[in-house]
Amino acid sequence: MSDFGAGLAIGIGAGLSVGLAAGKKKKPWSELSETEKKIKIALLAIAGVFMFISAS
Repeated sequence: MSDFGAGLAIGIGAGLSVGLAAGKKKKPWSELSETEKKIKIALLAIAGVFMFISAS
């Protein structure tokens, strides 16, 4: 169980650091072109599928 807790803590820390670093460089949604919006939606969908597959 301690391995799970350590992995969870490391995962949360890594996710927060990546998210904060990526969030600083991001343009507002209203300033994105239609192509950029489609790419972001597709990447989010792919990430969601991968997260669902890895959780099961």
